[in-house]
Amino acid sequence: MDELSVLLALEQLRSNPSYHAAEVLRRNTSGNARAMASAAAGSSEHRAVLMLISTWEVIAVLISGAKKKDSIFEVTPICHMYDELKEAIAVLGRDVPGYGGNFAKLNTDYQKWLNNKKGKAYRTAACNGLFAKFG
Repeated sequence: MDELSVLLALEQLRSNPSYHAAEVLRRNTSGNARAMASAAAGSSEHRAVLMLISTWEVIAVLISGAKKKDSIFEVTPICHMYDELKEAIAVLGRDVPGYGGNFAKLNTDYQKWLNNKKGKAYRTAACNGLFAKFG
């Protein structure tokens, strides 16, 4: 898949009203994504964090298929969202080995790209979500 096709697919995924609602809930939940992952199965919090993580798993798979990734990495809040969701992935991964593995690999690849391509100020802004329009 070329970069433009991946970027369009990512925009659609991240613009989905259900994803948006899940991200709003994450931001408003005391204890953040970890608390959501620890909530009762079937609760709105638990379903929302599953939606967020599964969306980022799909994003990871889409990005992995791109031959070039610079443009994608420049506008996608990978490390920000990974930092926000990694504790929930750990909680949910207790029962499902490898849970969130594609997303974790994407974050590792992104960190390598950041270290090779961008300076410290850019890395800080990217991982703090300053480039994220909405998760």
